Amino acid sequence: MIEDYVDFEDTPSGIGSDEMFDCEFSSIDEVINKPVIYTGFKFMNTENGERLVVAYSDGKTNSAFFTDSKGIRQKVTEPERKYPFRAIIKVVRFGDGYGFKFFSPTSPITEQDNENYNYYKKYKFKRNGRNRGSKRD
Repeated sequence: MIEDYVDFEDTPSGIGSDEMFDCEFSSIDEVINKPVIYTGFKFMNTENGERLVVAYSDGKTNSAFFTDSKGIRQKVTEPERKYPFRAIIKVVRFGDGYGFKFFSPTSPITEQDNENYNYYKKYKFKRNGRNRGSKRD
């Protein structure tokens, strides 16, 4: 269990080690609307080009997810970001699209947060049509 962590703040500070990526990978869906401990990031070459991988722990197991989210990329790659940190990733909507954003781990999960997450789940794989979302993970 990880006991030495900081709560998410908009001001950054450090980076994690490569060993934390020796784990099972999950979907970003596993961490949405849940406070978890983010332990680091790295860029990995994949068949789809270079992608950002974010490592996290739920206190029992370690995992990581790939993401193309600009909001998450901006926060985890800040040069002064301190790891590990605890935060909640929530889905944010803008028009017919959606994105992801870090919030304080003490931020309550509202009905709007749940509605935004359900919207994301419904439209994340749709490529055509008016409500396609922006598939940011």
